[in-house]
Amino acid sequence: MIAMKTRLCLSLVGVVLNACATPPSPPRPAASAPRPDPLLIAEGREWRLVELMGQEIKADAGGRVPTLSFKLEGQSLRVSGYNGCNGFFGQAEQGAPLRLRFDKLASTLRACPDMSLEQQFMQTLERTDSYQADAKQLQLHRARMAPLARFEPAAP
Repeated sequence: MIAMKTRLCLSLVGVVLNACATPPSPPRPAASAPRPDPLLIAEGREWRLVELMGQEIKADAGGRVPTLSFKLEGQSLRVSGYNGCNGFFGQAEQGAPLRLRFDKLASTLRACPDMSLEQQFMQTLERTDSYQADAKQLQLHRARMAPLARFEPAAP
């Protein structure tokens, strides 16, 4: 009789504990990557550099200036362009609104008579942490200060 009461008591304790237990929470969906700003990637838009560190950029003897293009590949935002001497490519990461970082940048290895524009342009991309864009202009910033670089859409 005592054994039966003990089993009954233990069973009741088990039922009460199960009733009080919080149900497991459903699995949370994986955080999705922020969607790229349509202004950056609109129709394969190519951005043409017009100002770098407050200095106006003039076309070289061949009529070229540095450019920047963004392209969505799967979940990755890819960047490519011309840096004043070589072609370059890499990744761009868009975080919170208006946040932008360039990562894993690489370029071809062509030697040019003057590499200063290329070096300054690539350093600017590496320093960038935010941007502002509209249909007529893209500005790259560091710590929301004066623009490091200013671009306009390249003529189609």
